[in-house]
Amino acid sequence: MPKGPVKGTQIKGSRYYYVEAQGSKRIWHGLTKVSEGLPALYRALSERLATIANPETMPAAVTKWSAEVMAKHADKTQIDEQRRANDIAAAFQEFAPRDVETPDCYAFLQQFDHQARTYDAYRSQLRSIFRYCELWGLRPAGSNPVDAIPTKGYRPRKRYITDSHLRRIKMAGLYGDDGRRNPSGVVFCCITELLYLTGADVGVVVRILEQADPAEPDEPHVCPEGLMLRRDKTGGSSRPVIVEWTPRLRAVVERLLAIKEAQRTKKRPRTVETPRLITKVDGTPMNYEAYSNAWQKAMKRAMKTGKVPPTMIRDLRAKAATDKDDSDGIQAANHLLDHTTEAQTAAYIRRKKARKVAAVR
Repeated sequence: MPKGPVKGTQIKGSRYYYVEAQGSKRIWHGLTKVSEGLPALYRALSERLATIANPETMPAAVTKWSAEVMAKHADKTQIDEQRRANDIAAAFQEFAPRDVETPDCYAFLQQFDHQARTYDAYRSQLRSIFRYCELWGLRPAGSNPVDAIPTKGYRPRKRYITDSHLRRIKMAGLYGDDGRRNPSGVVFCCITELLYLTGADVGVVVRILEQADPAEPDEPHVCPEGLMLRRDKTGGSSRPVIVEWTPRLRAVVERLLAIKEAQRTKKRPRTVETPRLITKVDGTPMNYEAYSNAWQKAMKRAMKTGKVPPTMIRDLRAKAATDKDDSDGIQAANHLLDHTTEAQTAAYIRRKKARKVAAVR
């Protein structure tokens, strides 16, 4: 049977299972459906492990942190955090939380010494885990072993996606390696276009509903004025943002609605009916993992031409901020990205050309 994406998990049929070894026996614990995505799997696995783990070990503390803290974060954030949580649990599996000291943490972080962003992400998560260990009584108060370890810090990205680069990336996603039209290529292009036009995160865009849900009014949805979006990362402090219609934005939304309508009228009806605006070829809701995989494949094809440099998904948000700043000013870019301060927005703006300004007199 195929292995799951996390150590100890297996895929049987359409579901994930956690397989627990008890001597020569194997106990299968049902988790989630594969179609529900990785964040749902991580939450279910954390809850399952919390019921069978020894609370005096680091792996158990990591599991408890995942269930109580990580589960409250955005889906995309959870995917990255769970990967780091697995590494932390494996590295400290022989420790009790109270026995971990600063040199142990520093030695663990050294493997990421030349990856400043990754180093700081692991440091931050490790520090958070030990902070909660203090709250749970698994360590003495004020004894966080990560506090003495300095952050690496890293230079912000300066990559700017030109309009030409954006077109080439979309074309690389539209056609496969064999030069034939990709079945999911149009949807990939539409998502990429939405990410640029709205400056939103992938996790927000893929959740856009065809219309507002009265039970969840803050969920991203199509509304008469445009697209109502709300960032995940800012939690309760974020403000709803309505990105108003432009001809280009309306065209991409209408294309996605047409794709859904075509799926509905096929001779073989879809197995899943969803209120989401964006779906995969089989009609199931689009998710971050599927788009990320499509982006990686498109980038490989685009880079083979030698005309597109290495580009990350988050560079689309920087392009949105930069272009909005050029056309309407930094305040408009700030509103689009839903940042608290203009200083936050300024970090996304790429100075691709000199500013023009009149002389004093």
